[in-house]
Amino acid sequence: MKEIALKLFGIDKSYSGVKVLHGIDIEITKGEVHGLVGENGAGKSTLMNIIGGVIAKDSGYMQVFGANYEPNTPASAIDAGIAFVHQELNLFSNLTVAENMFIEAYPVGFGGAIKYKQIKQIAQKCIDEYELPVTPDIKIEELSTGVKQMIEISKALMKSPRIMIFDEPTTSLSSREKDKLLATINDLKERGITIIYISHILDDVFRLCDRISVLRDGHIIETSNTGEVTKSQVVSYMVGREMNQEYPRIDKEISEEILLEARGIRFENKVRDVSLSLHKGEIAGLYGLMGSGRTELVKTLFGVEKMDQGEVFINGRKLEKITPKTCIQNRMAFVTEDRHHEGLLLPKSVAENLIIVTLPKVTQKLGIVNRLKEKSIVEEIIKNLRIKVNNPQKQNVINLSGGNQQKVVLGKWVINKPNIFILDEPTRGVDVGAKYEIYTIIAEMAKNGAAIFIISSEMEELIGICDRILVMRDGQLSGSVAKGEYKQETIGALAL
Repeated sequence: MKEIALKLFGIDKSYSGVKVLHGIDIEITKGEVHGLVGENGAGKSTLMNIIGGVIAKDSGYMQVFGANYEPNTPASAIDAGIAFVHQELNLFSNLTVAENMFIEAYPVGFGGAIKYKQIKQIAQKCIDEYELPVTPDIKIEELSTGVKQMIEISKALMKSPRIMIFDEPTTSLSSREKDKLLATINDLKERGITIIYISHILDDVFRLCDRISVLRDGHIIETSNTGEVTKSQVVSYMVGREMNQEYPRIDKEISEEILLEARGIRFENKVRDVSLSLHKGEIAGLYGLMGSGRTELVKTLFGVEKMDQGEVFINGRKLEKITPKTCIQNRMAFVTEDRHHEGLLLPKSVAENLIIVTLPKVTQKLGIVNRLKEKSIVEEIIKNLRIKVNNPQKQNVINLSGGNQQKVVLGKWVINKPNIFILDEPTRGVDVGAKYEIYTIIAEMAKNGAAIFIISSEMEELIGICDRILVMRDGQLSGSVAKGEYKQETIGALAL
């Protein structure tokens, strides 16, 4: 009989009188990769935060390798041999890679002086082992989200844990980086380390995990051996209903009319002479490996980054000054890949975040906000996107699950009914049911005449929803593939 690495019994948790976990029972064996799946708001992150010592349970008990386990801080979880790679990254942007890797315990010498030479040497070994495209001295703020995620994972592995929790670890990784991570997890399993793997990407869960537990509305609905359950069964356990298709089928027309045109865009050495056009009613995708320049391109188009050279035309009219404000005034929207730092006002309420782009439309004379109109707009978008929130006027967005936060980021732009919609990783950290709803909204907007431009690390997602896919490599567009010609090998070859 295999040794039990982690045992949970009767775990309950409530927030403000609302119960989010109901008597959770799980046993996970040593060296097992255990998948945990469920819709956004099902309680996955709450449960993992209890295990990781971030929050306290209300009742129940836990054991780690047979010993009672009552963590009261993340440090006590680390002491018990549990490492947690959070969905939202815990890195300090103004510090270097090496400093972040040792932030919890710097090696010190005489007089308490930090041994910087030592931390750089150890950090470099870690960088070499996991083939990270960084140096120990580079600051976190200079790195892409995907590279930051790999540093967060490497930082957790440095603790030599007995149990590792991965919460949506691949959402910002390229295919190559994902393969490297999954190989690392398999290596950890061979070394007897227990893995809890949380992900909305079910293909990865089935590829990696020995068993899968499904959490719905705070209850464990099912735990099955991976080989004894199908993907469609897991989806139905998650959402409580049958999901017969992954992508919506909506008839629409692509016009000859060009809504957005970019000519000769240059930004530093990251975007080099890129020209493209988006048509009315079109859903265009942009694929590329990490560092290809795809995020820098769309940030430049929206005025977040100032281009060095190039022109942007909206509805045939050249934008003389490209800033986020002028883009919004021209009914352009941009969903950023980094929702915490760029997409949300975390200390503010859900309602305040949803209405922020449309605020001028609900503001009367003397700057007074029409609260009834605001409430009506907010309630409608919450209903349409199925955002799980108790009181949007009082509940801060930071207290929502990651997937529901992503819906808020999307919702604030959808309210404004943009003609041109740029979305960078729009379904990052979003469950399969909510993904379908987001895809449907995107398709409906295109049907109503918007031009959609989607950047995604999931090639299957782009193939499923896009009319054509552009591919970037080394800051340039390396090709375009039409819908009838989609092949993963073709798209991958263009990216490489």
